[in-house]
Amino acid sequence: MVHYNPLTKEPYLQLPAPCANIIITPHREHQIEETSAVMTEILNDSRVYRWLEGPPYPFLPEHGVDWVKMKIAEHKDILATLRKEFERSESQLQSDSANGQEEPKFFDKCPFVCIREVTERDPTTGAPLQDVLVGDFTLSRYAFYELRPSSWEFALVQKHNNELPAGHKDIVWDYLSPTQQSRGVMSVVVRTVIQDWAIPRMNLHLLKGSFFVGNIGSRRVLEKNNFEEAGIFKDWASASPNKGRGKMSIGVMEWKGLL
Repeated sequence: MVHYNPLTKEPYLQLPAPCANIIITPHREHQIEETSAVMTEILNDSRVYRWLEGPPYPFLPEHGVDWVKMKIAEHKDILATLRKEFERSESQLQSDSANGQEEPKFFDKCPFVCIREVTERDPTTGAPLQDVLVGDFTLSRYAFYELRPSSWEFALVQKHNNELPAGHKDIVWDYLSPTQQSRGVMSVVVRTVIQDWAIPRMNLHLLKGSFFVGNIGSRRVLEKNNFEEAGIFKDWASASPNKGRGKMSIGVMEWKGLL
């Protein structure tokens, strides 16, 4: 289900029509500064940062550079494996043989994090030639927001979940609200990542989504992808004082499977 750019060998996920102008790619080393500039603009937008707990505010260009470099290093081995799979499949196509084809391995991370709008494609192959970054996507091991960080259960269940090996069906994953606003594609992004990557390549069975209460857009994205409310935790999280907000209530929703 992973697509590959035949010109660059970059793996990417392709959204279906009517969102076929959107792809999801890994971070690109040659675009670190460009990506950081876009992140800086988005994460200093009050429509975005007030619904996010993690990124510092104000978000500086150096924060973006450090983040992208960290993610590139984190996904390096996965992308190397995917490129080998692509080269092997190309070789098999040329020899018209599938003998010795290996079973795809399970991965522990989702390297497809950059939501990009394609502005130009190769007229012959349809491969993306030019695109612009419009947001990001995060899929990580669940942080168990329904438990108080000060409780003994919190550290215990987090440790257990984090120590399960890649591909284990009992790993609880977490979809976090992305930095992409009001473009009408996020529900399709979530569905595409789940069905084209998380299920076949991470063996995803258990998935939760979390958001600050009041973030109606994020809740609707989850509802459209068959998530059901698991709980609302009032005044549960402390937002950054720099963002002008105090205690925030958190909503948690559980995924019930593909529609």
